[in-house]
Amino acid sequence: MIDIIELRHSLHRIPELAFQEFKTKAMLEENILRLLQNQPENLWHLHYFQNSPGLLLEYSPAKGNYLLFRADMDGLPITEKTGVPFASEHPNLMHSCGHDVHLSILMGLIQYVTNTLPQRNLLFLFQPAEEGEGGAKSILAEGIIQKFEIASVFALHIASELPVGSVSAKEGIFFSISQEFDVLFYGKTSHIAFPEKGIDALSAGIKFMNTIEDKLAELKKTEKIIFHIGKMSAGTIRNVIADKCALEGTHRSLSPKISQKINILLKDTAELIARDTNTRSEVKFLASYDPVINNPELVKRLQEICRQKNIEYIPAQTSMTGEDFGFFTTLYPGLLFWLGSGCSYPLHSDKFLPRDECLEIGVKIMSAFLTTE
Repeated sequence: MIDIIELRHSLHRIPELAFQEFKTKAMLEENILRLLQNQPENLWHLHYFQNSPGLLLEYSPAKGNYLLFRADMDGLPITEKTGVPFASEHPNLMHSCGHDVHLSILMGLIQYVTNTLPQRNLLFLFQPAEEGEGGAKSILAEGIIQKFEIASVFALHIASELPVGSVSAKEGIFFSISQEFDVLFYGKTSHIAFPEKGIDALSAGIKFMNTIEDKLAELKKTEKIIFHIGKMSAGTIRNVIADKCALEGTHRSLSPKISQKINILLKDTAELIARDTNTRSEVKFLASYDPVINNPELVKRLQEICRQKNIEYIPAQTSMTGEDFGFFTTLYPGLLFWLGSGCSYPLHSDKFLPRDECLEIGVKIMSAFLTTE
């Protein structure tokens, strides 16, 4: 038997960045192998990925299709300030998005299956690199998942500000399309006493920020979008003209057409500012996630499970959160739902800490999908 709360605490101590989750993988693999002791060997198969530290556990007791349950593995570059005894032991890294909870709930679901041996084909995916690196896309690129006939895909995400014992979801688009990007301007350095000899990349960056916001103002009147520059860096010293300016940002929208429109606007505006300021511009498009689309029938099943198990169901609104589970819901009927954490601090906060009690509720809900059709 595995104590999933103890496992959660152990995982919480060792957060790792995207595609570097090797200690996490080893801990998960050790616990999987413990659970598979004394299990019929022909029912269980553990699959590995060549290009990532992910794990896929297959349970095949019958003919037919599969249900896939997924949990994400990576942490964030945040210094933890929760003060709990099981706080991160990795400097400047933290499980501040609750992936330690997701992993432990999935392990609890595996334990439930080893105890009950349902006659239902199942896949359990431990996926790396959800945080801005598109680990789901990397997993799918290897083609292992596609070898199985998958009927439905399931995931949960721990939620701040929702009480323990509550669940929230909605039909259709649940999480937005997210696009990460960098905009760079290159100028020429010089001492400020001789400004004619330099080209100010920092001024170009500031002008770009003001111009793109003005251009997006019209689009925001008719479309639900978020556009944000979270980091801007330039220069080396106060009395020298900056020869490079880098802006790091993200935008969120609800349709591929609008997302692409914003991308084009980014490139066109950067080129316009570069011409006006005599700089050179470069736009880099980084991770982009498909929208998470919840299948209406699966949402109805979630609502019925909550009713049967006396779990509070709270109708949700579309969130502008990005989640690479969207790559799965693009391919298969899927469901992602919020699970109440009982924590008032926001996701990605240095004090975000879901309560242990939510783990049992997560396992209870996920296991119910094995017996409801």
